[in-house]
Amino acid sequence: MFLCKIILIIFIFSFPLKAYSHGGGLNKSGCHNNRITGDYHCHRGGNSSKSIQKFSGIKLNEDYYNMWLANQLGGRTEVTFNYNYNLESSSPLIASVRVDVVTNEYVIEGGLDKRSSLDSIQQAVFASTITGKKPAVAIYDTNGMWGKFEHRIWSAAKKLNVKFFWVSGNEIKDVY
Repeated sequence: MFLCKIILIIFIFSFPLKAYSHGGGLNKSGCHNNRITGDYHCHRGGNSSKSIQKFSGIKLNEDYYNMWLANQLGGRTEVTFNYNYNLESSSPLIASVRVDVVTNEYVIEGGLDKRSSLDSIQQAVFASTITGKKPAVAIYDTNGMWGKFEHRIWSAAKKLNVKFFWVSGNEIKDVY
């Protein structure tokens, strides 16, 4: 009887237990972005505050700001849309475009207040042609001031009637 119990215990513990988790690597602070929910959260005791502040060890990069903006607007991040770019034939040629933030109303291309964000308007306008949503750009202020890249992108957005979000600190600011 004792031997049967031991065999039963060994048999039970030889099957793997189910562990429910989600994919995605963690940064050095034990945090990561959940691309499905738009949530930024931490494991291993990290800080998961949704307001923008200087976390020790967490680089406030474009992904972080996109997550913050998506949380503020009730949107999702890193959404991919497929499109057919073969207009001359009945055989489709499929490609895709990834949008930084998608809400019920907008497709938003976000970027830091740097030269690399100058193509944000093109990306937002193109995504709007695929989705039927309004195009928008979000520029994330990293130096505490309105600079030449914010001004260039804002001026083009205004001329093209593209919504412009300027995120500075922990708020979305109206510009002029």
